[in-house]
Amino acid sequence: MVRKFAVLLLSFCLIMTTPLVIGTASADKSIQLFVNNVKVAGVHPILKSGVMYVPYRQFFSAMGYKVSFDPDTRKISGVIRGAKIEFWAGEAIIYYDGVTYYLDKEIPVLNGQVYLPLRLVSNLAKYSVSYDQSKLSVSLKPYGEGQEAAIQELLTKYYETFSPRLLTSDNLKLGYMNLEYDYEANQPISEIAVKDFKVTIDRIEYTSASEANLQVTYIKNTEELKREAVYLFDIRYERGQWKIANDSLIFNRMELPADIDKEAAVIMENHQTEQNAVLADLRTYYNAYNSENLDLTTQYTDPSIIKEWNAVVFSSVTWESMMKGHFANSESRYLLTDERVVYLGEKEAVVHGKLDWSDVTYNEGVDNDKYEALIYLKYVKGHWTYNTDTSLDQYFDERENSNLNKN
Repeated sequence: MVRKFAVLLLSFCLIMTTPLVIGTASADKSIQLFVNNVKVAGVHPILKSGVMYVPYRQFFSAMGYKVSFDPDTRKISGVIRGAKIEFWAGEAIIYYDGVTYYLDKEIPVLNGQVYLPLRLVSNLAKYSVSYDQSKLSVSLKPYGEGQEAAIQELLTKYYETFSPRLLTSDNLKLGYMNLEYDYEANQPISEIAVKDFKVTIDRIEYTSASEANLQVTYIKNTEELKREAVYLFDIRYERGQWKIANDSLIFNRMELPADIDKEAAVIMENHQTEQNAVLADLRTYYNAYNSENLDLTTQYTDPSIIKEWNAVVFSSVTWESMMKGHFANSESRYLLTDERVVYLGEKEAVVHGKLDWSDVTYNEGVDNDKYEALIYLKYVKGHWTYNTDTSLDQYFDERENSNLNKN
């Protein structure tokens, strides 16, 4: 019953919110129907009590949909997008693809022909409807037509910045983001060259004229890392642009480039002094962190990370107060082994190695996490500072379980 009420409400809203309620066509001028900017001959919509209707048989034929009539039951049926639609003249019910749609008015018979509400049928067919009263024309266009570039731009920007400006007003991530911070403008410019970056929309399903579900594959190959990631997105057209309503990562794979050993060997042979400086400063950072030396940890932490933390995180929890609390309430330690420099630039360096993280805070025992990592450093004020680390062991594949792949 709840489902039927929801569908009734949707159908009612589709009819009542349409701009097709203004005026009627004059007796000597018919309303013209256009599909994909092409005039459809022989199909003339009409206005009745503020609702736009189309003769079902001519409309179905023009759209390429199958249609049949059972003279015994008086049932009219057809197929739209591979799903069955059923209805009866004089009734206020339409069955489509297993769902019951309750109409606000009975399906009329006009001039000996059965008519259907255009907006509802177009939504079932996934077409948007626009009415130009001055030109007495109705235009139907498939959901999403002409939106490819805008959606591609949204998906590219979001992957690069994760900016809250690209999120819908009801996206739950907004609850822990600083909306005054310009994430896009503050994206760091890296020396590390991007060899290949692709954003591929694997699948898109428009659920309305302003909503869609997507599966998107990202491939980003840089000098030190090859990554492939697949996301599921719910997007919505809001305030003049497409935005992210929800997203989830369903596939992730990170690998070192095939020539990484060669690059590391070249650095060791030609830049041994610089390499040793990078590794020495990184060890200083981990020693300071493990000994809970706040001043030295701060000195060997990239200032841009501290600045971003202080700008983005809400309340009075500054980076320094966060680290103080961390040192006071935990006993976490890092052990770096097998380290080597795999990228060395003027202001950036990347170290490949194995990190062994442990924490003996809790009485249950020692919590350990060992992983292969890339550690990123920035050269600031005469020494190398820790920026971030990325685990290369984050491989998972949930694509077979995703709802979008079950269609």
